[in-house]
Amino acid sequence: MLRNSTNTASSFFILIATLTFSLCVARLAAAQSNTSLGTGALVSNTTGSANTALGVSALFSNTAGSNNTATGVQALVFNTTGGNNTATGLNALFSNITGNNNTASGVDALFSNTTGSYNTAGGLQALFSNTTGRSNTANGAEALVFNTTGSNNTATGLQALFNNITGGANTAIGVQALASNTTGNNNTATGLQALFSNSTGVGNAANGLQALFSNTTGGTNTAIGQQALSGNTTGGNNTGCGVGTLSSNITGTTNTGIGAFANVSTGNLNNATAIGSGATVDASNKIRLGNLGVTVIEGQVAFTASSDKTKKENFKPVDGEEVLKKIRGFELTSWNFIGHDPKEFRHYGPMAQDFFAAFGHDEVGQIGTETTINSGDIAGIIMIAVQALEKRTAELKQTKADLATLKLEAEELKATVAARLDALELRQKPMQITAEQRAD
Repeated sequence: MLRNSTNTASSFFILIATLTFSLCVARLAAAQSNTSLGTGALVSNTTGSANTALGVSALFSNTAGSNNTATGVQALVFNTTGGNNTATGLNALFSNITGNNNTASGVDALFSNTTGSYNTAGGLQALFSNTTGRSNTANGAEALVFNTTGSNNTATGLQALFNNITGGANTAIGVQALASNTTGNNNTATGLQALFSNSTGVGNAANGLQALFSNTTGGTNTAIGQQALSGNTTGGNNTGCGVGTLSSNITGTTNTGIGAFANVSTGNLNNATAIGSGATVDASNKIRLGNLGVTVIEGQVAFTASSDKTKKENFKPVDGEEVLKKIRGFELTSWNFIGHDPKEFRHYGPMAQDFFAAFGHDEVGQIGTETTINSGDIAGIIMIAVQALEKRTAELKQTKADLATLKLEAEELKATVAARLDALELRQKPMQITAEQRAD
């Protein structure tokens, strides 16, 4: 019995010794795959493998993390189990614990990252404040420096996306591009200070120096060109294409500018469109084609306007005779626009002031303005005048027909009277002869 107990104890000690030796060999093998140089470098490592730590306290807390590379004092100092990280520079990925697949190159790059993964930071304090944000890329000193939990952002350039905190899916390329963004999402800025002031605006795209520079909360804007939409703050759904396009817009929405310095006259217009270099639209729901130098607007086909009766309302009859009377008072002349060559660009027609005074109001409301004439309105007035003239023509034709009838009737009556007079004369002639005979 004692012998059996002794044999069992011996077997147990042999097993324990074998397991201890195996663990030591495994740990030694693992340790042999790590490289460390510097006081405290990889000092806590237990099972982590394929790690490289160069610098004081580099990968200091690492226990089971593998495939990490830390080069620099306190690089990846708090990493425990995070793997596939690369940190180059003083305090790079300093706070990382379990985050994976991060790359930090630069002093304090990804300094605050703890569990965020798939981030890339290159530059002094790039992604400095990031903690749990994922899939961010920052290249440039202080790029995405205040980002904490925002993900899927790309910042390239000094202080690009500088103030971003939780905003996601933003792309900023250029010095201070999207610098003020905090929580805005899905923005794209390319160019020096593009979307510089944006804070919470969503879905903006700016391409050009200071494009959408002042935008704060406006969303879904597109600016292409230097200082395009540069004054916009809260306006949304605007599109500016060209240097300085829609630069005066501030709060207006759904505006479109195409061409260098195509603009709105005031900052709060809506649904206004300016097309052409220097074209300026001065009212909401209006389209301006070309600048003051434009002399011809040409196309292969005529302009087509909607005139569906089912789309109209508030119908009021118009007295055609009154229209003719008002037209009669117009000063109709030939003329040219100021600045246009009078030898080439002369025109006929009324002045907008006269037209508006005559036809600018009806029983319902205002029609046109004192400085413009709507081609549809002038065509409508001409149609009413033509209809009145046609009515006059029809009346004249009827009068002429009536006169012809009266003339015919008068001629017939004249013939009848003449015939009766002749008959009466024939009757009276024998009586006259008898009377004469008696007298003799």
